[in-house]
Amino acid sequence: MTETSGSGIFIAFEGIDGTGKSSQIQLLSDALQKKGHKVICTREPTDGEYGRQIRELYIKRDRVSKEEELELFLADRREHVTQVIEPALRSGKVVLTDRYYFSTAAYQGANGMDPADILKRNEAFAPCPDLVLLIDLPVSESLHRITKNRGDTPNTFEQEEYLHRVKVVYDQMDNPCIQRIDGMGSVNEIHNRVMTAVHGLLA
Repeated sequence: MTETSGSGIFIAFEGIDGTGKSSQIQLLSDALQKKGHKVICTREPTDGEYGRQIRELYIKRDRVSKEEELELFLADRREHVTQVIEPALRSGKVVLTDRYYFSTAAYQGANGMDPADILKRNEAFAPCPDLVLLIDLPVSESLHRITKNRGDTPNTFEQEEYLHRVKVVYDQMDNPCIQRIDGMGSVNEIHNRVMTAVHGLLA
């Protein structure tokens, strides 16, 4: 497994869609900056060439094969690691990413690929986070937030049956860097759980 380099701290947020990762990343970033940390917030898929191709799959996923889809995620992540994550860690920053290779294992695993093989392929080049905050939420609640709170129509990666399969893969992950966070409750309640989880890492 590739280790993080430099003196920075690397935290990844994971979970099925609708768990509130983006909101929690922003709250954590604000809290850490107030404590004097230099923070970079990033996300996957990125806004790069491969990330844009991945987002096109949200509308029509069957335009590529399963392997081609996985290769897009791997290519996007290689670029992300090289251009964003590793330089920030080397400069001593706290890197917060909304999704990382655990998402690829969960979502591509639910699409019929081997999650263990996906993790192995990623760990060959991608640094392992110091902490993965896996926000755990029932699929019914995640879909409620997507459709009611956000007013969105679920895309091809957000269909109910598919998200159930994704959650099964997440539930089976046992990497020691993973800490599960209860995603039920108010935004502030979840933020307090996140702060408790990162406290020891930043002490």
